[in-house]
This record gives sequence, C-alpha cells and structure tokens, in this order.
Amino acid sequence: MEFGTAFAGEFDPEQVALRDSVREFLASPGYSWARLTGELGLTALAVPEEHGGFGATAVEAGIALEEAGATLLSAPLLSITATALSLDPALPAAAELLPALAAGTTVGALALGGTVETVPTGDGHVLDGRVEHVLDGDLADVFVVEAGGDLYVTDTLVVRPTPTLDTTRGQATVILTGSPARLVARGGAPHALDVLHAALAADSVGVARASLRATVEHLRTRHQFGVPLATFQALRHRVADLYVLLEQATSTARHALQVAGTPEFALAAPLAKLAATEAAYTVTREAIQLLGGIGFTWEHPAHRYLKRATANHLLTGDPAALRRRLLARAFA
Repeated sequence: MEFGTAFAGEFDPEQVALRDSVREFLASPGYSWARLTGELGLTALAVPEEHGGFGATAVEAGIALEEAGATLLSAPLLSITATALSLDPALPAAAELLPALAAGTTVGALALGGTVETVPTGDGHVLDGRVEHVLDGDLADVFVVEAGGDLYVTDTLVVRPTPTLDTTRGQATVILTGSPARLVARGGAPHALDVLHAALAADSVGVARASLRATVEHLRTRHQFGVPLATFQALRHRVADLYVLLEQATSTARHALQVAGTPEFALAAPLAKLAATEAAYTVTREAIQLLGGIGFTWEHPAHRYLKRATANHLLTGDPAALRRRLLARAFA
C-alpha cells in the first residue's frame, strides 16, 4: 500500500482528483507561486465563492496542505489558508481582505498569542504590543493579530525576520506601536488558533508520509550482505511502528478537518496538532537513523524534513501546552 492512500476511501472522487492534481503539480519541476495561485487556485480553496474563492471545505484545504508538506513547499500557502479560514466574512474589513487572499496577491499571516492591547478610535482601533514566531511573517503583506480575544487586520507594524532551524519557511517577530487596525473576527482568536493547529497537523502528516516513503524506498533498494535492508526483521519492525504512528496521525488530522465548523473542532484541532506533529517528529528523526550514512549528509533531504517537523512540533504550543489546552476544554 502506498503511504498516504489508506484513507482515500474517505474522499469523494473530486477530492481524490484534487489530491492527485496537487501532488502531480508540486512534483513537477518549475512550478511557481503564480501557477500555484492561478492554475490550481490553491489559495482560493478556503475562501467563500461570494468573496472570489471556490467555497471549498476545510477538508479540501487540508488535502492541499498535506501535499504541500510532503514537498516541503517554501511558500505561504498554509498561512494564507489559515488566515482565510479565521476571518468573519460578515465584517467589512474581512470581506475586503478575502478576495486578495483568494487571488494570492496578498499574503496574510496569523499573529496569535502575543501581548497586544487594543484601543478603540473614532474609525477603528490601534494596536500596541508584540508577537513572536509568526509563521510566514517575513513574507506577509498583512497580519491578522489577536488582541483581547478578537482578531484585527493591520499592515502598519515593524517586522523582524527570525532565524529558525527550519529553512523551508520563515518566521518573524512583529511589533505594533499605535498600529491602525480593523476588526475581522469578534471573539475569533480561539478559533483561529484551532485553525492553525489543524493546518499544521495536515502539513505534518505530509512531512511524515514523504519522509517514511523515502526511508522505505532506501531500505528496499540498499543491499547489505547481498540482500536488501528491508529483509532484516529488526528494520521491518521499526518501519511498521512508524507506519502505525503515521496512520494514527493521518486519521486524527483528517477527522479534525472534517469536523471544522462544529463544536467538536475545539477538541479535535489541538488533538490533531499534538498527534500529527509528534508523529512527524518521531518519523523524521527515526528516518535519519534508518537511512544510515546518507541520512546525516547535507545533500540528502532527510534533515530538511526533520527541521520542518521540529518547527511544526513547537509552533503554537509544545506537547505539554497542547495537553493542558485539551484538558481544560474537555472539562469546560
């Protein structure tokens, strides 16, 4: 069985076609952001039709993010998708932003969990504070910032790119000083964090799948003592354990996307982030060992998958923080 197809039965034919199209597109040489946004329209998936998008569900968006993770896509697809899913289209500022996000001409990033205060003004709000580790903050044109549990959009702030272990995607610290902002989701901060958790879970499933696939291919083709490494029982057991871990993460991440928009999402999203990022971290770390000498070389992509998995593992809450969040919500 090919990795990543065990749950294909959960997808309808259109979703399977989307997955295959995105997979083929990202595997082809020479793809560009213009083609990704124009030819495939991936940034428009999660945007309602009346705002220039395709009106797809979080499941379709997750399919694209999973395939992007498998290829370590170095483009802000995840941040644009998460930003679009976090906005309230009923608010004027959100309705104005959505078409630009759908077209991919504006890059939005979620700046959550910082120390930001808001002050009402005659025609909106101003924000003061600081948010660290903003994913794709180095590329963003606008930022959707959490303040007092609400979400505000602003493009007037100081952006300081932050060097990170993961070189496939950037992060930044954003500093707001009297930054004019407009409301885009009242009370929307908890939901935005859940959306980001689910998006990172989908990305992590793709990372783990691609890493494990490359490892299995190596074990099948690399010979030791005249036989493939895949014939050694100890290695087969290690790969089997990783495969089970990946399938558990896949099921959890896809379930979270299926229940987006329901009360269950508040528990399913952080659980998916916990399961998927821990699985990706374990798989990519073990892959370097199973690949032997080449796993430690700079030229082999194994280290890049480990670094992406590590970043996903720590972003928006480490495992301990996620468990506390789950416990609090389960007994709320």
